[in-house]
Amino acid sequence: MTVWEITNQWANDVASLTHADDIEFDPEQSVQFWKQFEGFGSLLQWKSAPRLTTVENEGRRKRRPRADVSPFTSPGLVLNAKVHGALGAFLSEFGQLLEVDVDGQIEYYYNVTKVLECLDRGNSKIEAYYVEQPAFHEHLIPASPTVFVEPQLAGRIFVNEAAKAVLEKGIAESGITGMSFRLVTSK
Repeated sequence: MTVWEITNQWANDVASLTHADDIEFDPEQSVQFWKQFEGFGSLLQWKSAPRLTTVENEGRRKRRPRADVSPFTSPGLVLNAKVHGALGAFLSEFGQLLEVDVDGQIEYYYNVTKVLECLDRGNSKIEAYYVEQPAFHEHLIPASPTVFVEPQLAGRIFVNEAAKAVLEKGIAESGITGMSFRLVTSK
């Protein structure tokens, strides 16, 4: 079974997102802000849409462009309205699309809630407790399109070959930028 990790091959070339409020000098407030995005496979509930902003390009003459799927330091993805319209129905089968406020515009935080405990530690490449190259127990990966998280691999989102095909089709048809795939394991 082939498994892919959702990545953003343009992460260094496009603008990323961060918190919109001035919280970096208050460690407790900063921790609380980022904690609200940590679903790790469970449902999230927010009273109001978290406020995010584009990271400024200090020292750069030209602002980096935004991608449709934004780099974000959290276990999920931030999707704009274009991605929500093109892929939202499919992605919501495996998680939540929660509203976030990005510079005054409604976008969506994708929190994957489909959890597959399928890591094959014996065949994974592990360096100092970090799983650099995961291997999965093939019999635990469904053949039907599946987007999932593995609880031992926090902050990483995986898809099987069938889900990758669905996503790539939607990406190509809609001209979506910011979502790519890295081969994790193949049999």
